[in-house]
Amino acid sequence: MSRKADEMLVVHVRFLAQVSISAAKILRNEVAFVLKSFEDNPYLYQLEADLNLPAGKYRRAVFVKRYKAVFFISGDTVYVDAIVDCRQEYRTT
Repeated sequence: MSRKADEMLVVHVRFLAQVSISAAKILRNEVAFVLKSFEDNPYLYQLEADLNLPAGKYRRAVFVKRYKAVFFISGDTVYVDAIVDCRQEYRTT
């Protein structure tokens, strides 16, 4: 995971923990599950359709109904660039 993706995950988990510790644990566990699933076959996940990203390069893994991991695959390595709360609008800067 990139440093930025790791920071994004920490922000999301902290926010959830203020509302519900169990929801924060669910998010943490789901992220761990998704990361583990990349070892089996990261190509199972859909291509990301965000117009701000290069077409056909990035994929997305959606979890806990509203979060997604945005990643790309290079050789045998999966690079997670972002963990996004899909309810929020993110700037590209």
